[in-house]
Amino acid sequence: MPSQCGDAEFCALVEHELYHCGQERDMFGQPKFRRSGLPAFAIKGHDVEQFVGVVRRYGADATGVREMVDAAKAAPEIANVSIAQACGTCRLRVA
Repeated sequence: MPSQCGDAEFCALVEHELYHCGQERDMFGQPKFRRSGLPAFAIKGHDVEQFVGVVRRYGADATGVREMVDAAKAAPEIANVSIAQACGTCRLRVA
């Protein structure tokens, strides 16, 4: 909740939300405009690059992704060999 955020958390939240703002694109990837000539604005989905940028500037704690950062640093909980044994097609390659 913004009213309970510290300064860094609030800045990270605002920047995160601003990353959702963008200009619509046509089928060729070109910016779209309204009949009035003004840009056609759109809301964009989440994007890994924006998370990296916000975390780089404000830190994992301010952005609420400390758990994700810690998970990324840790070894996988499921080993590749376990995945290979669970998948019928993959077992052919392991044998």
